[in-house]
Amino acid sequence: MKGFLQKVLLFAFVVLLVMGMAEAYVRSLPNPSKAKHDWMGQHSTTVTTLVLGNSHTFYGIRPALLADSAFSLAQVSQTYRYDLFLLRHYDMPRLRCVVLPLSYFSLYEDFEEQGNVADAIRYRLYMNCPFHSRFGPYGFELMGGQAFKEKLKSLWKPAALEWDSLGGGIYRKEKRKTDWDNGAVRAKEHTYPQQECLSLNRGLLCEIFEWCKGHGVRVVWVRMPASKAYWQHVSPLQEHATAVVRDSLLRRFGNVEYVDFGEPDFLSPSDFFDGDHLNTTGAEKLTRQLRPYVE
Repeated sequence: MKGFLQKVLLFAFVVLLVMGMAEAYVRSLPNPSKAKHDWMGQHSTTVTTLVLGNSHTFYGIRPALLADSAFSLAQVSQTYRYDLFLLRHYDMPRLRCVVLPLSYFSLYEDFEEQGNVADAIRYRLYMNCPFHSRFGPYGFELMGGQAFKEKLKSLWKPAALEWDSLGGGIYRKEKRKTDWDNGAVRAKEHTYPQQECLSLNRGLLCEIFEWCKGHGVRVVWVRMPASKAYWQHVSPLQEHATAVVRDSLLRRFGNVEYVDFGEPDFLSPSDFFDGDHLNTTGAEKLTRQLRPYVE
């Protein structure tokens, strides 16, 4: 019996050791959250234009071309709850303009309500977000499930995420797949018939707009582009609900300007990386069109 217990303890020790080493390795990897937090720790007081939002603005806007002293805190799948957190979290006394996306799905997603631990972990670990305990599920990369496994793959293949020195994501045109237009699939993934987070996100937007108004900051609220296949498969009901919220908030907040780049004529299919993200060429084109609105 004693020998069996010793073997069990030894096995448990080895498992915990491997898990600890994997956790430490993944935490040591470069990632956008860590890079953005470190940059803001040194330069936040110089920022005059801030890009927030999800992967559409992360990959679709080039901060260096947008404005002097612009920086992007946008990240993949970032929701309005975390946009508001980041806006309040850093000292930005020179901030004058915030760019925020209104994507097809923006009003219908929230990490907390939908239990998406994997995407919320990065804010607890790398950006000092106090929403969750350091010792709970949000305090360990291991709890990211499939996302954790993907990060471990960097042991034998290059990481998929790329970003520039001002926080803008990079989708290289030469890496686009031949069957790149997954717009129909993406639109269906972004459709929420129950609209369970609509009221929550409307409230969060009000807080963002109120904060900006109180600090003398303009908001440029942007509908980012997607492929024709994407727009052909969106839900009219979801689009209508979004339009109702959009129009009511635009009437309420005079410091918010809406810009619709959903299907612009200055972009071509070659400017997309996939069904709802721009490659670097497309991002440069869009940023040049967006710049006059932030100046």
